[in-house]
Amino acid sequence: MTDDSPFKLQSLAEYPAVMTKEMVAKALGIAAHNIPPLSREGLIKPLGRPDRYCVKHYSRDALARNLADPGWLERAMAAFHKHWRKKNARKRAKQAGNDSSQPNGNSTPVGTKAGESVTR
Repeated sequence: MTDDSPFKLQSLAEYPAVMTKEMVAKALGIAAHNIPPLSREGLIKPLGRPDRYCVKHYSRDALARNLADPGWLERAMAAFHKHWRKKNARKRAKQAGNDSSQPNGNSTPVGTKAGESVTR
């Protein structure tokens, strides 16, 4: 890092050299549930080779280098937006698939029995 960098390692000095996702989230000022999308995009890499459901640990020094790079911050924000766009699109598609044209949510028109056809 350069001396004129807006982000200094001292700002992360209160954190240990190995950080959990909660610590990383606090250091970045974001919610902990936003860390896995960053990891999936390869923007932060867990130390070692943790299994899928294991607690992941991250390097404080690597995070400090990333924070000093404005391009990394841009990619991180893009990863957040991409993640939430996909998640919200899936939710809307699921809701649209479950909803029908009827206000009560039934697929049969009001006043008919299931199996009856409607003639108009």
